[in-house]
Amino acid sequence: MNDLLNQITGLTDRERKQVLSWVASLPEEKVIEIFQDGVKKAYQIKEERPDLPGRIGKYCAFIVAARKAGWDTLKGKGYRVAEKEQYDDFSHLRKARAATLIQRGRTPVLRKKILAHWGEVKELKAEGMGFRPIADYLTRARKVKTSASYLVKIWKEMEGND
Repeated sequence: MNDLLNQITGLTDRERKQVLSWVASLPEEKVIEIFQDGVKKAYQIKEERPDLPGRIGKYCAFIVAARKAGWDTLKGKGYRVAEKEQYDDFSHLRKARAATLIQRGRTPVLRKKILAHWGEVKELKAEGMGFRPIADYLTRARKVKTSASYLVKIWKEMEGND
């Protein structure tokens, strides 16, 4: 019988218990809606599986209605499915976090280390050296690991668009 319930509901015994626990934690109005939806689904299940006993069909319909109401498993972990509004909220959070990271930029420690050797950077650039070899020089000789693009950024801030 457990295999039959697993097949109809798509959930294991443990997950079905989690669904029931989740439903019990909801406000009564929501529980009533789930019961009503379960009644409708019971008729649908009865049409598809007339050989199924009524009590098993009703139980499966209730579990399926609860899943549709907002509970579902994600990789078997039992997390609720996010609705469109929740997803939009999460995307706003992700954009805000990305904006703060971009606004903060690189760590000021790296900037200070590079500016401590700025005289050498200017001399090497005046001799016609590119930013990649300068970044390599700083990494090997001065133990300041940086990228050529970051040197270009600092160069534009300090020396202008030369």
